[in-house]
Amino acid sequence: MLKFFTRIRILLWVLILIGVGFLVSTQVRAKLAQAAANLRSLETQTETVYPVETETLKTSDWETWRSYYGQAKSAHTQNITTYEREIVKSVNVDVGSPVKAGQTLIILQEAARGAQVQSGKTAYEEAVLNYNRLRQLHSKGGVSKSDVDAAFSRMKTAEASLKANQSSLQRTTLKASINGIVSARNVEPGEIAEAGAILLSIVDPKEMEADLMVSKKDITKINRSTTVEIRVDGQTHNGYVKRISPEAQSGSGLYPVTVGLPENSGILPGTYVEGRFKVDTQSSVVVIPSNVVVYRGKSQSVYIADGNRAKLTNITTGEGHEGRVVVTSGLKAGDILITSGNRVLYDGAGIVRNIGIAGKNNQDDSNEG
Repeated sequence: MLKFFTRIRILLWVLILIGVGFLVSTQVRAKLAQAAANLRSLETQTETVYPVETETLKTSDWETWRSYYGQAKSAHTQNITTYEREIVKSVNVDVGSPVKAGQTLIILQEAARGAQVQSGKTAYEEAVLNYNRLRQLHSKGGVSKSDVDAAFSRMKTAEASLKANQSSLQRTTLKASINGIVSARNVEPGEIAEAGAILLSIVDPKEMEADLMVSKKDITKINRSTTVEIRVDGQTHNGYVKRISPEAQSGSGLYPVTVGLPENSGILPGTYVEGRFKVDTQSSVVVIPSNVVVYRGKSQSVYIADGNRAKLTNITTGEGHEGRVVVTSGLKAGDILITSGNRVLYDGAGIVRNIGIAGKNNQDDSNEG
């Protein structure tokens, strides 16, 4: 009987201990759950929320332009030269002087050539008289036909010599063949003008052009109808394509394209100009600010707003210019792009945003040449 009560007491103590353990365990779990809830609440209350600016993307048209450089020059020029070595008698114009076609610019010494012309004229006249005299004698049987033919030959020789001397005399007066302005003067009175040397240069500033050196990747996109802008000294003029060389220059591999400048543009010969060619137009593309693109190695990405969270999105880009770039994949119209405050973000970061709208027309440009 005593053993029975002893077992009962032991069983009661075991039950009491189990109950106490369960009660303690329940209280501990409750406290841990409360602590976890408090921790989550604390984390929620202390999460950093980043202020950002956004724009809602929409599609737009995009024009691709390429820039190349060259020097302006006159489309019509004349270099004044002489055919023979001669002393310069007078120079009637100076650099900057306006000239008209047919105006006398330089006179060379003509005394010796004038004497040659006079001598040739006398010889020709004598040859004509002799030929006529022998022809009359031949008609009366006084001379042979061969004598008349010889006299005719001498007359023609004298005539050719006279014309050559007259032409040489005329070349002592050097005239302008175009209207324009004297751009260079390389001779003074009393100096010897060497044959073929440039004595004066004349340019016509009313019709100007420029040779621009274009790369291989763009030459096939340029034709007579290509839109061209000429930029010089902060001003933009409308140009036009005049000539396209089918052959690249040796050494550079660039193709000369001659662009006409507008008449009376005020662009002077020798001025360096920028020629911008519109080589492509794309319709309905997404364009974003280039400074929002995040580069990690070869990958490109941007942050978009997904509710009140920032979402890192991979993209690929195409042409870009003046702070804008075309997105070829990864974004679409309607996406909300984070444009400011993105440098401190991470994927899933909390944000509060101001809303803007994107989608204005933009252009692309590259400097080459």
